[in-house]
Amino acid sequence: MSDVVEVAVQPQSGYVVARLSGQLSLQTVAAARDALVELLGEAGCVVADLASLRLRDPECVAVFSAAAQQAGGWPRARLALFGAGPRMFAQLRWSRVREAVPVADGLYAALAAAGLPPGAWPSGVIATDEQGIAGALEAAEEKGGLARFVRHWLGALLDHDSLQQSELVRTLTVYLDCGGDYEEASRGLGVHRSTVRYRVQRIRKLTGLDLYDADIWLRLHAATRACARLLACS
Repeated sequence: MSDVVEVAVQPQSGYVVARLSGQLSLQTVAAARDALVELLGEAGCVVADLASLRLRDPECVAVFSAAAQQAGGWPRARLALFGAGPRMFAQLRWSRVREAVPVADGLYAALAAAGLPPGAWPSGVIATDEQGIAGALEAAEEKGGLARFVRHWLGALLDHDSLQQSELVRTLTVYLDCGGDYEEASRGLGVHRSTVRYRVQRIRKLTGLDLYDADIWLRLHAATRACARLLACS
């Protein structure tokens, strides 16, 4: 089956919300670019909701900066992004697309950033869903308690840390808080970026979990928060 990117448009007063869905790949990137360029040409300001857009080929995130540039660039064509999932967000930051197009954590933050010139945009946002994390923690408390929830999601890492005197749980906590940005996580942990990468690979191997899955990312993020809460109360 061919990859497809669909764009649902919601015109607003002074801007357009473009909800992108499907899979961004080498096969669909041209169509995505053309759709964004057309919208920017018509509206001048577009905020793109990426929550339902999956990333197949990482290099394709350059489509956003390319579309903004092709449409005339700021202030003639103002494009801002929000709602990116963990993998998309990490790639946007790694590729430095956010230096050409602002990336925000919600619609209103994206609109605010779109009204600012390059250089005045926020340095980046953490790819967290605070409401989703709070909901996961609340559900965990109702279904068996935080300790059981932490054990389910972090048990393998906690056991490894205990036996090997490692810091995989702390590494995962900082890595998630930094939105999957290895460079930022390395600064937070005080270790080299390659060390963070190695530890994250160990985490993937020990847990067998796909950290690029948005739901798993959310559950793990909630589990690290719950773990910190339990340690603070002990």
